[in-house]
Amino acid sequence: MTNDQPAESDLELVVSLSGEDVAAIDDALLRHLGTELQPAAQVVAAAHSSLQAAHSAVPSAFFSYRLRKLVALGEVAANGPVSRELQYTVGLPSGDCPVA
Repeated sequence: MTNDQPAESDLELVVSLSGEDVAAIDDALLRHLGTELQPAAQVVAAAHSSLQAAHSAVPSAFFSYRLRKLVALGEVAANGPVSRELQYTVGLPSGDCPVA
């Protein structure tokens, strides 16, 4: 059995993120989406990897959280039950373009 709770140091780091940091994470997630659905885990991994220089200490679980928030806001389309396990697919809603 694995511990599903984030480490206290991870929580402290996430709380210290600025609005600009969170916007950069959201932008990275959106940049890795297209109109074709793809595995959510793949999008999270690509976005996390693309921000390693600036946000290497931010856990991928926070990227997953932000992806779920973008789905809830309607900025990202999802197929399947949206959960922390990332067993769903995501893409941009029809007619949208990736963020430049």
